[in-house]
Formats: sequence, structure tokens, C-alpha cells
Amino acid sequence: MAENETIRTFRLEISYDGTAYHGWQRQPNGITVQEVLEDKLSRLFGGIPIRVQGSSRTDAGVHALGLVGSFRAPESPYIPDWKVKKALNRLLPDDIRIRSAQIVSDDFNARFSACAKSYVYMVNTGDINPFTNRYCWHMEDMTELDALREAIDCLKGEHDFTTFAVEAAKYEDPVRHILDTRIVTFGPLVGMYFLGTGFLYKMVRSMAGALMFVGRGRIPPSEIKAMLEARNRLRCKDTAPAKGLFLKKVFYEGESMEGDLPERPPFWMF
Repeated sequence: MAENETIRTFRLEISYDGTAYHGWQRQPNGITVQEVLEDKLSRLFGGIPIRVQGSSRTDAGVHALGLVGSFRAPESPYIPDWKVKKALNRLLPDDIRIRSAQIVSDDFNARFSACAKSYVYMVNTGDINPFTNRYCWHMEDMTELDALREAIDCLKGEHDFTTFAVEAAKYEDPVRHILDTRIVTFGPLVGMYFLGTGFLYKMVRSMAGALMFVGRGRIPPSEIKAMLEARNRLRCKDTAPAKGLFLKKVFYEGESMEGDLPERPPFWMF
């Protein structure tokens, strides 16, 4: 971008099916959501390089209902925000959609301005369904839902989540604050809901993997609390597969977190 050129900051809300992508963040090996989006934005803005800051760096195979991205682009040629949304959705593949686009203040940063995020992990406890299998971990014997509710409650509050983090040693502070957890059901589909101010690497999938042992009656709910207090990654039972995880929503200052609990499976919520 040219010196002294007027610059605008855009905020995008992005949904994507992560099945075909190696996560959000650009990588040298494998196509990513960020790469595809930045390439289309560059095309839209006359070929200049565009860098999108994502609110989260989802792993390969993880999906998003409302990941937020921010980017800066020159004011000239002028493209209104509604046209950015429309044009991007025309250029992007069908498994990536822009839900909203708006011009925001220059100090907005999708990652560093975020104050909370919510995730849902989906499990299918019924027969294998070809229409939901790519979005759910199939676990037919996960029938102990009351025990599962008791166990997931143990994760609320401010804790050291070392047990439930991959590469926990790279964090100076592994303490995170989980604001709410719930178990929601939609027939045979079970959702594990997590709302927190921040999450460690693979923390949600690790918690979901451990909770699965409770839901299957393999360990008591109290074992989740014991695992948390151990602060030892070796105590973590399993890491749930990526396909069942959805980043649901990212919250910013002044935005209400009320009513975020899903009323239907995330893949039916667009």
C-alpha cells in the first residue's frame, strides 16, 4: 500500500467446513482457509497483498461458524462493506462463506480485541449417519449423560489446564478461565459446549476426549477434576478427532454472551 494512502479496517465473520483444509493459518504444505481468503481479497482489491488476522487458529479439519477476521485495505478504489461480502462469496469456494463484513475502527484486531470464544464438540451416539458423520465423533456407547454433565461442570472456572493442552510447556501461563460449560442434546446427537476467555492448543479436543470416557462409563466424573488438578498431560485420556469441533462464536467488548447456547446442531445453524 502506498505511503499516505487512506486505509480502512474491515471485520469479517467467516463460516467454513474445515474438512478439506489444513486449518486456518497459512502453511507451506497444504491449503488453508486463510490462504484461500487472502488470495480472493487480493483479487478483489486489485492485486495488492492482503493479510487477514484471524481470531483463532483452528486446526486441520476443525470447522467454524463464526471465526472473525480483520484486514486493512486502501480506501481507493472505494468498495462498500456490503459489496465486500457479496463479492467474496461469489469468489470463494462453497465451503467458505462470509456471514458479515463491516468497516470498523483502525484499532480493531480480530485476535487481540477478542474477549471470549465459544466452541461446540459434537458426538453422534446413534447409528452412523452418512449426512452427519463428517461433523460428529461416532460413539454409540456414550449413554451416561448425567455423569457427563457432572464431569463437564468440573471444568468451569479459572484453572491451570496443563493436563488438557498439547505443548503446554510453550505457554508462560497455562491458566485459563472457562465461563460456562453445558451438555446439549438433539436426539442422538450430543454437543459439549465450552465458553471461555481463552483456550490452550488442542484444549477443547483434549477435554472432549477425556469427557468421552465419563460418558461411556469408563471413569467417574470425579476423575476429570483429578486430571485437572494433576496438571500433567500424561493424565489426559485421549484427544477427540478434529471433525467434531466447531468454533461457534467470538465475542468482543460490549457484546452479550447471553443466548449463545446452541439450540440445534452447529452444522444446521448457518
